[in-house]
Amino acid sequence: MLKGNKAIVTGASRGIGFAIAKELAKNGCSIVITGRNIETLQQAAEKMEGNVLPMAWDASKVEIADSKISEAAALMGGLDIVVNNAGIFAQRNEWNKKTLLETTVNEWESVMKTNTSSIFFTMQSAVKYMLDNGIKGNILNITSVAGCEPVYGAYSASKIAATGLTRGWGKMFANDGITINGIAPGPVATEMNNWHEGDPMEHDRIPFGRFATTKEIASLAMYLLSKEAEMVCGETVVLDGAYAIR
Repeated sequence: MLKGNKAIVTGASRGIGFAIAKELAKNGCSIVITGRNIETLQQAAEKMEGNVLPMAWDASKVEIADSKISEAAALMGGLDIVVNNAGIFAQRNEWNKKTLLETTVNEWESVMKTNTSSIFFTMQSAVKYMLDNGIKGNILNITSVAGCEPVYGAYSASKIAATGLTRGWGKMFANDGITINGIAPGPVATEMNNWHEGDPMEHDRIPFGRFATTKEIASLAMYLLSKEAEMVCGETVVLDGAYAIR
C-alpha cells in the first residue's frame, strides 16, 4: 500500500510518533525519524524493521526546517510523506484557574513554537520540496481533541491552530496533488499521558471506557496516508472513544 514511499516522522522516538514510524517501515517505506536526542532515536530505530534513519532535530527550531527537510530527502533519495507529530504539553495545568493565571510568556511561546509553528514551517518546507520536485505527497498532522474544545491556554490554543492550518493548507494545495490531513487523538496510552507499560487501560472519562492505543492511531494514519484516502483532504479525524463529545 505504501511500499517504496519515503517518509519523515517528527517526534518519533516514542509514543504515537514511534508507532506511526514503525508501521510505515513495516509497510515498506524508507523512514527518517527525528527528535531532540540522537541516542534515543538510534534506540528507537533498532526496534523497527526496514530502512529507518535517525536524524536529530528539535522541531521547535523552525528556522532550520528547510535544511532538515532537505537533509532527510537527501538521506532517502526523495520525500513523499511527512508526519508532524512532535509536540509538548504546557508546563502548567491550563484547565485550572490558578495555574492558568500563572502562565508565563516563555511557557506560552515554548508550546506554540513546538506544537504550531513547527507544523507550519515543516509543512512549508515540505510543500516547497514537493512542488519543486513534482511530488504528489502526503502530510499528516497529529493534533489533539484539545483543538475541539474551548481554548484556555497554550496547549489547547496550539492544537486548535494546528487543526485550522490542516484545513487551510489541505484546501490550498489539493489541486497540486498534495494531501494534507490530521488526526486528533484523545487520551492515548503513552508516557506523555502518564501511562506506562503494564498500567490499567481503563479511563473513566472516556465513554468507550479505556485509553486509545498508539497502534490504533498508527492504523488510522496508514489509511490517511494511503491512496485509498485520497479524497479525504483538509480533515482532522478524531480518535478518542467519544471523549470530546459534550
